[in-house]
Amino acid sequence: MNLSKSIKNSPLAYIAMKSKASPKKISMYKKIYSRIKNLELIDKDKYVAVHDDCKVQNMDVNLHYLYYGVKDDLATQQSYITDVFNLEFYKSKYEVENPIFDYVLDGFFKNNQINVFDNNYVNTLETPIFTQYYNGQNTKLHLEVKDNCYITDKRTLIPYIQLEKPIDSDKIRIGVFTNDPFENLAPCPYIRLHGPFNKLSKSDKYTFFMYGMDSYVMMDIDNILRSKLFDIVVVQRILPFLDLLLARCKKYGIKVVYETDDDLLGVEKNSPSFEYVDRVRSQITNFIDNADAITVTTPNLASKFDSNKTTIIHNYYVNTVFNVKKDIKRDGKLKLGYYGTLTHSKDLFLIKDVILKLKENYDFDFEVIGGFNAEDDVCEDWYDAVELPLNNMCFEVFMPWLSKVANWDVALVPLENSKFNLGKSELKYIELAVLGIPGVYSDMPVYNTVVKNGVNGLLATDTKDWVLKIEELLSDISLRENIRKNALNDVLENYSLDEVVNKWDDLFSKLI
Repeated sequence: MNLSKSIKNSPLAYIAMKSKASPKKISMYKKIYSRIKNLELIDKDKYVAVHDDCKVQNMDVNLHYLYYGVKDDLATQQSYITDVFNLEFYKSKYEVENPIFDYVLDGFFKNNQINVFDNNYVNTLETPIFTQYYNGQNTKLHLEVKDNCYITDKRTLIPYIQLEKPIDSDKIRIGVFTNDPFENLAPCPYIRLHGPFNKLSKSDKYTFFMYGMDSYVMMDIDNILRSKLFDIVVVQRILPFLDLLLARCKKYGIKVVYETDDDLLGVEKNSPSFEYVDRVRSQITNFIDNADAITVTTPNLASKFDSNKTTIIHNYYVNTVFNVKKDIKRDGKLKLGYYGTLTHSKDLFLIKDVILKLKENYDFDFEVIGGFNAEDDVCEDWYDAVELPLNNMCFEVFMPWLSKVANWDVALVPLENSKFNLGKSELKYIELAVLGIPGVYSDMPVYNTVVKNGVNGLLATDTKDWVLKIEELLSDISLRENIRKNALNDVLENYSLDEVVNKWDDLFSKLI
């Protein structure tokens, strides 16, 4: 770089010299240079800290980058390129070697994103990108919050929660936080949060901001809630930042609701979940103690909390995911079935002897969906394992699949008599009624408070009782039909989403 001072200080001359008078190269590099400069992509002080020769020769940093900085690895480049342009993201998403060159020559005109949250905030190559980005983001955030009452897009959620000041709104703003990803929702957040809040958002009284675990990994957690961005915050089960969220809510006078469908603090030591829950036990307890309201699924679970601030909001039939089956199974080989998450081996072992005794007198298949972990190392000679579908934790995938696969005459719903299980809800009863399958249930409060023995289901205690109750159903198709019909009528009459929505509406109204 031992060039005359005039050439080093003349970008056009330098570009012409480096391009060896090639008109095509000169034109391309002139565009790259002017656009990088206009966008103010490079921080001068940070750049010369890496390239001291640029400072020594008093050379334009944009020009120097064109031929020398561009050879730096991406991590080094990111140290002096504006933060809003994520080089690794751009390179990976668009499979290019040089993100900056690609963007100013081609990517901008294709509306390429400059980071994962970019929602086409940059609209010109003539003015600083940082200013454009945040002005564009701010404008779109205002429009989104004004026009959308149910927000799930991370490109809105994450910038919103880090705003310096709130966006004016005539609606009640509710931030909702679950410990499951909000993409491909699992049953718990789908049923308890998404279903009722999505419907309630159509009332035009509320704006819901739905945060899931897939958002948290992309957020600067320490940088959330700089001001009163919500009127109410709803937290489901466990979060990795409960203490911080609670502190910010208390600081700004945001009402806090703790929502749970399980007695997490009652998880036994032999449970697969115990270690994780125990690590955050003090945070959960502190959050519950300081919550303005608590929502649960059953009276038994409600008894674990302060009655003055606890509301029971039952589960319901989710008609957006699977439809009511018209009839029970009436032909083919007899089939019994069970389905559940992969943490129910103790429940299933309750009926192993039941199945073996029944097989002495009946020819039937016993199908199990889920239930056992691979670590359980269970011999499969007493049941048939049904292979789960891909993405089986997604409620919208699993339930329609289950409706097709669970072609059973009788469903078995065993439940270990434990402190934790006393807090469970009757969700299986609701789902089986819709699936057209009469059920035999463990005689525990979770079921014996809703199942009338012989009317809308059968209740069983010990092995002998289980065998007798299952035999009743296997030998009497009219009993199976009547039980299913009664259960379905009960579910359609008493487990509607509308009632759940009204309860949430009443709760939110009282908190504000």
